[in-house]
Parts: sequence; C-alpha cells; structure tokens
Amino acid sequence: MAAQERGPSGPGGRLDADQLRSAVDAVQSRASSTSDLPPLAPEAHEAASAALRLLRYRPRSEHELRERLLSKEHEPRAVDEALERIRIWGLIDDADFASEWVRGRRRRRGRSRGALERELREKGVAETHIAGAVAGIEESDDRNQAAELVRGRLARKPAAIGPGADIQGEKRRLVAFLARRGYPTGLAMSVVNAELAAQASG
Repeated sequence: MAAQERGPSGPGGRLDADQLRSAVDAVQSRASSTSDLPPLAPEAHEAASAALRLLRYRPRSEHELRERLLSKEHEPRAVDEALERIRIWGLIDDADFASEWVRGRRRRRGRSRGALERELREKGVAETHIAGAVAGIEESDDRNQAAELVRGRLARKPAAIGPGADIQGEKRRLVAFLARRGYPTGLAMSVVNAELAAQASG
C-alpha cells in the first residue's frame, strides 16, 4: 500500500461502491516515493491496510471502520492515525456515506425514512449527516413508495385478491411486509386498504 498518497475523489467528491474500489486500488498501487504526505507509523500502516481491505467490499461509516479495526486488535492510536490518513485520501466521509446509503437502500429495498434513520444511527453516523441524507424524503414520498411496494407484491400474486382469496389474511401479510421495511402501522394499513380496494375495483 502507498501509505502516503492522496486518494482520488468521485464526481462531486462522492464515491459509490465501484468508484470506491477503484479509489482503493489507486491508493494501493501508488509508489510511496511520490508522496507529499509523511509516512505512517508501522502500526498505523497495518491498520490503514486493513481498513482499505474492508473498504474494497463496500463503503463504511467511520464508526463502522473504527470498530472493525479495534476488533482486530489494532491499537487505538494506530487506528486514529490510519483513519485520519484515509479521510485525507477521500475514502471515508460520513455525510457522503449517509447520502449513498439512503439512495441505495431506498431504491433497492424500499426502506422508509424512519428505517433509514435507524440504520444510520446503528452505524454511528452523526445526526446532522442523517438529517441531511433524509431531508428530501417527505411523508408523501413514503406513502407513494409503500404503495409501489404493495402494487409490486400484488402483481406477483394475482391469486391473493382473486375469487375465494383470504383478503384479511392478505392484508395482514402486506402490512407485515411494509412493517419490515420500516413503515408505521397506520400508514401501512392505509396504503394496503387503498391498494386492495383499487385492485378489486379494477
């Protein structure tokens, strides 16, 4: 690893998972002799190398990265030095991490705003970064997304609302389905009732 090199940034300074892997590769392949940064202490160099290996798998919050390095018995001082260098390389930024987490989990898993906030707190992201990441999600957005999830589910199970179907049982299953994605019970029930009624009338 080139322990002294400054890593590349993605567009706007934000790195998605693929860009992050490329950035890690670039940092690891650079020759230390071209560095404009002082060498890391040996222990910090080891911690930084371990951190880069972790970042190859997926982006992580600083808290996640710190906890993983400490769990691997790297000294706290070495971890601090390694994380400071990785920040300089542009490979960790909790504000960007939170934004990318919200975008990806919203798109791929349909998570509600509340669920995303809880997930980011569990990853040790500061409230200011969490607030910024979810700022664009309104209650109406959650309702629309929940409706899309229900419509998609019903489209894959047309028999669920056909003749002789257990409508009450399907309601419970759909409400539970939304609850697992973080939608409040009241909103989930309202959306499910509306979508089942729309399907029945259609």
